Amino acid sequence: MAEKLNLTSVCEFLERFAPRQLAESWDNVGLLVGDSEQSIEGIVTCLTVTPEVVEEAVEAGADLIVTHHPMPFRPLKQITTDSTVGQMLLKLIQNNIAVYSPHTAFDSCAEGINFQLAKGIGLTDIQPLIPVDLLGDSGLTSQVGTGRRGKFAEGGMPLARIAEAAKQVTGASMVKVVGRGTAEIETVAVGCGSAGELLSAAIENKVDCLILGETSFHTCLEAKAQNVALVLVGHYASERFAVENLATILAEAFPSVNAWSSRQEADPIHFA
Repeated sequence: MAEKLNLTSVCEFLERFAPRQLAESWDNVGLLVGDSEQSIEGIVTCLTVTPEVVEEAVEAGADLIVTHHPMPFRPLKQITTDSTVGQMLLKLIQNNIAVYSPHTAFDSCAEGINFQLAKGIGLTDIQPLIPVDLLGDSGLTSQVGTGRRGKFAEGGMPLARIAEAAKQVTGASMVKVVGRGTAEIETVAVGCGSAGELLSAAIENKVDCLILGETSFHTCLEAKAQNVALVLVGHYASERFAVENLATILAEAFPSVNAWSSRQEADPIHFA
């Protein structure tokens, strides 16, 4: 009989894939809930742990939730049913379901969300927008860092086509754009989630277009003033596609495990 897979083995794989050294200092990544020796037979991935995801995990018999957004994110003074987070944590613990979050380490790792987004829209010569100096003994490569930038092999491309490519990769039904649709774009940078802080690095690297999940109104004004086009695909869409890919990666790494991306998770924001 084959030896059962335990949580430690899955965590070690995830930490090799998205090293925790790459996470931002404010983040809360790694194993957040669970017994490291518990057996793992079912894994569900999601962007965010919600009551719907928890219910799905319980009903489907999952042993582990791999969530992009940490839960809990900030230190808790109490875990009670008075809060949604408390309700979810109690239900997960009662059902022996572990929680692991790679979050910003997944954003920045060699084949993480930003790389997948950059590759998906057709960029070549993909490099980190802000390289991370964690080489040497860490075993990391020069292909890690915050955001990604690159060019199209065929040369310039109209902004409207780039926006359409971003929609296709992320599954976004619509995107917001700053800039003229006919503007010719040579260099593109990407940053998943809420990543308006990457604008200064985009300007420094002479990027023509920055694809983000979301950013503030004033960042949009600054981008326009600096002649940097923006494509905003939405926070959910900019990351959810990669969570689905992560389920496939886990299924291939652990063939004996039932791994899937949440079927109950949905973008809470819709257009009326």
